[in-house]
Amino acid sequence: MDLIEIGWTSKPHGLKGEIKLRISEFYEDDLFAATSVLIGDPPVPYFVEQLRAGGAVIGKFETLDSREEVALLAGKPIWLLASQVTAVEDPEEKTPWEALVGYSIRAEGYPLLGPITGIMDLPEHYLAELKHDGKDILVPLHENLISDLEEEGKILQMVLPEGLLDLN
Repeated sequence: MDLIEIGWTSKPHGLKGEIKLRISEFYEDDLFAATSVLIGDPPVPYFVEQLRAGGAVIGKFETLDSREEVALLAGKPIWLLASQVTAVEDPEEKTPWEALVGYSIRAEGYPLLGPITGIMDLPEHYLAELKHDGKDILVPLHENLISDLEEEGKILQMVLPEGLLDLN
């Protein structure tokens, strides 16, 4: 039985046995087409009663009807059978932002930041990882924050909110 890990369970949602799911975007359509999933390690099968999206995916599984029951599943891997998955995500596939590794960030009101040493791929967004004054800094990456890309000088011109360095 070949299994594909598609994400993780998060924390209970509400009081009636629903749980937040952190699913790789690549597999969301496969999850919504599935009638069952496997959760945990070792994997245990659960029939899907309901799934809904709206920011996070919220799942309700048959026989789990209380917050306490689904709390036992928090932080566990979620699997689909390979036959339930339309394509397998290439773990080596780079994010669309990977090309920015090595670039420095210039933003009004900030010193030159960088260079970018890595990209964090979070479920909600991407973050540039860099060091500044010996501290690790995380900068949100979104097309609305980027004003220019100077490929020759490897400079990413951004519009960043005030106080960003104070948060890190």
